[in-house]
Amino acid sequence: MRLVRALGTLLLGGGIVAAWAALAGMAVPALDALASFLPIFGLVTLFGLLLAWRWLGWTIAAALLGLVPVAIGVVPELMRAIPVARAGMPQVRVLSHNVWVRNDDPAETAQAILDAKPDVVMLQEVDGSFRPMLAALGQQLHHSTKCPPGCGLVIFSRWPIEDSDYFLKDPQGRKFGPPLLWARIAGPDGRPFTVVTLHYPRPTSRDQALRRRAVAQALIRINRDPLIVAGDMNLTPWAAAMREQDRSFAPLTRMTRAVLSWPRTVPVLPIDQLYAGPDWGLVSARQLPPTGSDHRPVLVTLGRR
Repeated sequence: MRLVRALGTLLLGGGIVAAWAALAGMAVPALDALASFLPIFGLVTLFGLLLAWRWLGWTIAAALLGLVPVAIGVVPELMRAIPVARAGMPQVRVLSHNVWVRNDDPAETAQAILDAKPDVVMLQEVDGSFRPMLAALGQQLHHSTKCPPGCGLVIFSRWPIEDSDYFLKDPQGRKFGPPLLWARIAGPDGRPFTVVTLHYPRPTSRDQALRRRAVAQALIRINRDPLIVAGDMNLTPWAAAMREQDRSFAPLTRMTRAVLSWPRTVPVLPIDQLYAGPDWGLVSARQLPPTGSDHRPVLVTLGRR
């Protein structure tokens, strides 16, 4: 029992230190990657409290101290407002999935995508073992984008694609901003909308911060009301970087509220996100069962507002 209580004390102390270090990422960007694991640090703190139960007075106080940064990081995500779609309005089912360059069952992944009956599919990391499956998806989703070699992105649509490119374009057709794949789709209600897919580097990379800011600056230059942006953003909602992106992407709203998508077996990190402009309200957002990818697909149903 003494060893068990000692282990509990170590877990309690470690959880507290890790949680506060993660919260410090708001001021020290190098620590922000730890924020992805804030809920886990909270569970470690509670487990440590359970094991170190003998010293109730100080252990409970310490546990509360460790749970404060977890609450500061997680509660705002659970409480934030997401616009709801109006009943009876046209809907679009959008599936975003990092299919993974080392996908160990590409055929299963492709079938899972089709079984979800999406209207729009945005895929990342298609430049690996999954590439032969693109033709199979194209037989059911007849409209798709093209992307330069090495870009690893593709968009499929049930409805016609009016225009697409690997860079955004101004009214004169001049390209600008960072590389990202977009498509303007002719909606079933006669109103076109634009979808964008992207894949950020890991949060430990300085390139991610530069990419996020470049994307936000580029999106300001286009009509964001009917816009949908989705992809593997390698960011969790309790990271300061995600909150910064939420603000910089406004008036787009992140429709994925803590949708756990990685890793596939027991997903603990919500790193695949979808944003939508003021034209859209949320009907539902959920993860789908695991496939051959290391990510789970995320299916978001939106409705016109």
